[in-house]
Amino acid sequence: MNRTNAEQVRALIGEAIPSGGSDTDTMFTDNEVDDLLELGFGNVRAAAYYGWIEKAANYSNLVNVNEGNAARELGELHRQALRMAERFIGYVPTPSRGRARIGNITRQNDNA
Repeated sequence: MNRTNAEQVRALIGEAIPSGGSDTDTMFTDNEVDDLLELGFGNVRAAAYYGWIEKAANYSNLVNVNEGNAARELGELHRQALRMAERFIGYVPTPSRGRARIGNITRQNDNA
């Protein structure tokens, strides 16, 4: 089974489109997933990093709730999203990642 890059990104960020559903049934529309791929320069795992960062931003205002015998740890969603982003950070392009830096080393002769 061959998946598109967008489908792979959706799988990595836990936002697959449900059977019989549409992209609006998820946190990210198809256009937003395409934007994530653009941010990651077409790299699926870099796009997943940006997706998890956006999810963390969405979860940042959720709080833990304790009401009687019921408790919901909604703040944990934010922490988990950040942990998932950390798993993909190595795929994010940076100015120096993937390029060798070459410089000249010269020895100074102080004995002269």
